[in-house]
Amino acid sequence: MFGWIKGKVANAKERVRIAKEINPKSFRSMAREISELADACSQVCSPQSEMLQKVERIKGEMEQLTELTRQPEFKKLSVQRRMELRESMLQSKEQILDSMQAAPSPTKLMQ
Repeated sequence: MFGWIKGKVANAKERVRIAKEINPKSFRSMAREISELADACSQVCSPQSEMLQKVERIKGEMEQLTELTRQPEFKKLSVQRRMELRESMLQSKEQILDSMQAAPSPTKLMQ
C-alpha cells in the first residue's frame, strides 16, 4: 500500500520537475546564460578561429530561441520536442565551456 503511494508521489515530483525544465521561462533563462557565456568566449577566442564562428552562431540561435519562446506556438510543442531542445541547449553550453577552456592564454607569463 505504502509502496503504491510512494510511487505516485515520486511520479508527481518527476512531472513537476519536467514541467519546470520545459517552461518557456526556463528556456529564456538558459538562453540568456548561454548568450552571456558566448560573449565571454568571444573575448577569449582568437578572432580568426573556427570556434569563434561557432560561438557566434550559437549566440544567434539563442536570440532566435528567446523570441520563439515568447510565441504561443512554443507552448504547443510536445514535451518530447522541448526536452530534445533542452538537451541541445545543454550541449551548446558544454561546447562553449570547452572552447573557453581550450583557448590559449593571452599572455605567456603565469598570473
